[in-house]
Amino acid sequence: METVFKVWLLDERSHVNWMKGLPEPHCHPHHQVILILRGSGTHLVDGVETRILGPWVMLVAKGKKHFYMPDAQDEGWMIDFGEEFLDQDASWVFSDFLASPNLPLPGDALSRQMGTLARLMWNISKSGSAESRPVLRHLMSAFLHLLQPRIHAQATQTQARLTGEFKLFHAFLQELDGHYRTGKEVGFYAQRLRCTPRRLSAACRLVLGKTPQLIVIERCMLEAKRLLVHSDLSIQQIAADLGWEDQSNFTKAFRKATGETPTSFRKARSLAGAGIPGKE
Repeated sequence: METVFKVWLLDERSHVNWMKGLPEPHCHPHHQVILILRGSGTHLVDGVETRILGPWVMLVAKGKKHFYMPDAQDEGWMIDFGEEFLDQDASWVFSDFLASPNLPLPGDALSRQMGTLARLMWNISKSGSAESRPVLRHLMSAFLHLLQPRIHAQATQTQARLTGEFKLFHAFLQELDGHYRTGKEVGFYAQRLRCTPRRLSAACRLVLGKTPQLIVIERCMLEAKRLLVHSDLSIQQIAADLGWEDQSNFTKAFRKATGETPTSFRKARSLAGAGIPGKE
């Protein structure tokens, strides 16, 4: 289980250290939140670039490849935390399909409240004591719950206006998270959701613009990438873990989805060093 919990103050000193380190696209074995209260920059997530203008929050799920470069000194906070600090009700905030990794915030009480909670976590986490962890878990939960109305609103506006189809799509993602290792066919999920494959396909196309079969493949490949980068399992072991009896079929599927073989993907990527905030 991940036990990391670190809070970084984004100020002049952190900015100088950041620039000296020449950061580049990287990924983490833990979740990360970057809260920009004042400042601007560019955030790259899985190849998609977004301009940031504070107040803004960036939600980076573990395994996501990202890179944030401020234009100048920022004012804000960066929080790294493991799964044990993410309660069940807030876990969907880091959904690979539902939540946007970049969320603009109104310049009002919400951003001030989040800044206050981040500073409180920063102060409490300095002790590094085991006794402080339950407190930090509750504070992290409150921090993420403050964001949920904004994320809900953005997801509703940008992804689906038909509530029934959105609920079906969300239910599909929940089923997919629990069964992607064994369920590779659309019919499997349609049966579990008690709908026709055609209706499931229509919901996926409406919300995400993709077929359910492609979403299943992308979910499997996402996990494959994480295992290739963050584990010492062999390619054969990863293939078996993800439901492929034949390693060659897994390799073909991975190459079709990513343009690389699993071996070349693993060799080309390594976790960044721990000397720069956010690059652990």
